[in-house]
Amino acid sequence: MGIIAMSNFDFRGVLCSKEEANVSCWGAKGAKAPLERLYFKLPPLAKDEVRIKVLHTGLCHTDCFKLDEEWGKNVLFPMVPGHEIIAEIEKVGEEVKGFKPGDLVGFGVFRDCCGKCKACKSGDDQLCAECYVLTYDPYLGGYSTHMQVKASFVFHMPPNLDKAKAAPILCAGVTVFAPLKRWGIPGARCGVVGIGGLGHMAIQVANKMGMHVVAISTNPSKEAEAKQYGAKEFVNSKNEADMKKLKSTEKLDLLINTAFVPDITEYLYSLRAGGRFIQVAIPDIAKPIVFNNVDLVVGQKQYSGSWVGNRRELQETLDFCADFNILPVVENFKWPDFPKAYQRLYECKAKYRCVVDVADTFDNL
Repeated sequence: MGIIAMSNFDFRGVLCSKEEANVSCWGAKGAKAPLERLYFKLPPLAKDEVRIKVLHTGLCHTDCFKLDEEWGKNVLFPMVPGHEIIAEIEKVGEEVKGFKPGDLVGFGVFRDCCGKCKACKSGDDQLCAECYVLTYDPYLGGYSTHMQVKASFVFHMPPNLDKAKAAPILCAGVTVFAPLKRWGIPGARCGVVGIGGLGHMAIQVANKMGMHVVAISTNPSKEAEAKQYGAKEFVNSKNEADMKKLKSTEKLDLLINTAFVPDITEYLYSLRAGGRFIQVAIPDIAKPIVFNNVDLVVGQKQYSGSWVGNRRELQETLDFCADFNILPVVENFKWPDFPKAYQRLYECKAKYRCVVDVADTFDNL
C-alpha cells in the first residue's frame, strides 16, 4: 500500500506496508476500535536514542481510557499504546553512553521532558511544566516489536527480576513506590484501598518498607491473599463493624487509594488527625471525588495526589523490587493473542496485570 504521509508526525514513524516496515504493532485506527496489526517504518536513529527490541510488554488500564478517548478527544489515530516495557538494546546512537547492544532495559511512562523548568531542575521530571512527553500518543508505544527512545529515559533492569513478570513495575510499581517512600515511615499504620493491579503492589511495597499494612477491600474473599502479600490486617469496607473500628480506635497514619472510589468520606474518617490520604487511582473525570471538607480541615488532614514517579524514583523502584523479591501477579499471553489480553484487561478480569511475551512469540505476520 506504500507509505502513508503523516504530516507533522513523521517523527514517530509512518504507517506503511508490512514489506516496508521495520516495526510491527498492535494498535487501533479509531476510538473504541478493535486492536489490529499495524506496520510502521521508524525514522533513522537519533544521536541520543537507542533502538530496543521489546521482549515483554505490560497492559495498563490507562491504555483502555486512551483508546476509548475517556480522557479527551485529542488522540492521534492510529494509536499504538503501551508504557510497561522490558526490552533488549539493539542499537545505540553515537552520543549514547552507559548502554550497549544486548543490555536488558526497562522503559516506562515518559519518553521526554524539557529539562529546564523548575520541576525538571529539582528532579521531578514527571511534573515538567513545559513539554513532558508520554511514551505513546503521538509516539508508538510498547504494543510493538521495536521502539526508538531517548537513552536518558531507559533504565537498567536488575538481572534477578523475572523479566516475564516485571513489566508492570515500570508503571504500577513506581506509582505506589514513589508516594509510599515520600510520605511513609517504618512502623506507620498504612491503609491500602483496593487489592488489584496497583493495590497488590502497594501492599508488598509498604510491607517491605516496614509499615503495618491494613488492606481494605469490598471483597472479603481477598483477605487471605492480602495477608499473603504482607497485610497485617484486613478490613471489609462493606462491613459496618469493620469500618467503625477503623474509624474509631485503630486509625491510620496514611492511606493510599488504588481504587476508583468517587466518595472517599469514610476513608478520610479512618485517618488520624494530621494523617495523609494519597490518591493514585485516576477515576472517571465525569465523577469528581467528594469528601467531608470539615473533617479534612478540623483534623488537619492532608489530601495528596501522586502519579508515577521521576526517573530516579523509577530506578529505585526497580532496585527495591529486586532486593525484596517483589513482583506483580500477571497473566502472560503470546503476541498473536494480544487482542485477547487487551479484552481481558478491558473487562477487568485479569489477575492482576496482563503481559504479552513479544520477542519469543512474535509470528512475523
